[in-house]
Amino acid sequence: MKKILLLLFIIFSIVSFIFIQSKKTTPLTISFYSWENSFDSENIKEKLYIKVLDIAYSTKLEIIKTQLKSKPKDFVPVVYITNETMKNLDYSLVSNAILKTLKNLDFNEVQIDCDWSDSSQSNYFKLLKDLKEKLNKTISATIRLHQIKYYSKTGIPPVDYGVLMYYNMSNIGDFNTKNSILNNDIAKKYHYNFDTYKLKLKLALPLYSQAIQFRDNKSLSIFEGIEKKDFDSNFKEVSVNIYKALNSFYFKGRYIYKEDIFRFEDSQEKDIKIALNDFLDLSKNRFDEVIFYTLKYKNKYNLEDLIKGKI
Repeated sequence: MKKILLLLFIIFSIVSFIFIQSKKTTPLTISFYSWENSFDSENIKEKLYIKVLDIAYSTKLEIIKTQLKSKPKDFVPVVYITNETMKNLDYSLVSNAILKTLKNLDFNEVQIDCDWSDSSQSNYFKLLKDLKEKLNKTISATIRLHQIKYYSKTGIPPVDYGVLMYYNMSNIGDFNTKNSILNNDIAKKYHYNFDTYKLKLKLALPLYSQAIQFRDNKSLSIFEGIEKKDFDSNFKEVSVNIYKALNSFYFKGRYIYKEDIFRFEDSQEKDIKIALNDFLDLSKNRFDEVIFYTLKYKNKYNLEDLIKGKI
């Protein structure tokens, strides 16, 4: 009996060692979102998630299709839907618009991006079920941190897996917000229920920068793709990453007024590393894939070094 137990122990130890070693050698893979209204890139080796459709609602259904001037051989089409759309229109109308666009594409998976709310949850989840039934393809949905912490209230979307959007985590229009793109201190307030959240997750991280324009402490506009050096002239830095216009002039093609305030926001490499480490520690039910937003900033950092050694 002792020999049998010893043999079983040895077998168990060997199997455990092999499993642990295989986990250690499983590398993270990098992919990218493309979020432009026109796509015309060639010779891209990385996996792409390309936004193919914007769906919004004001007084009627509004649809903007991405002009796919070239199509990668293997990509995941992404459909962006505003919450207002799902609050005001029956899911069947939205589903028909999506199916009409997707019928001309060759794909194995589609991703739906919608920050649903309590009032739109039922309608949105019906949309996801309808798409799954009619497409018979893999369906993924974007997930926000609060939708994991409060999933018993927000619900878990009926999809094959989720993509955790680890950015845009605070109020961009609040004058007192420090960085709405990525703030790990705020993110930590939502590090709950990952152990019981049923959807397997991929991680999406930001690479972009932007500036928010304020006048009389009210947000007016977003300037995308801004760099810190853009404030080297005609501005005064009044506090960390806060700049005041010294003159009225055209800034990045838009007329701004003297004393307008700009908050510069960036996705710093050190903050991205913290976010990645936090996610890997939190989520055991995950894929080994990181999707960066977006493709046009792919050379901002050495991403291979950034994820090196992470499993």
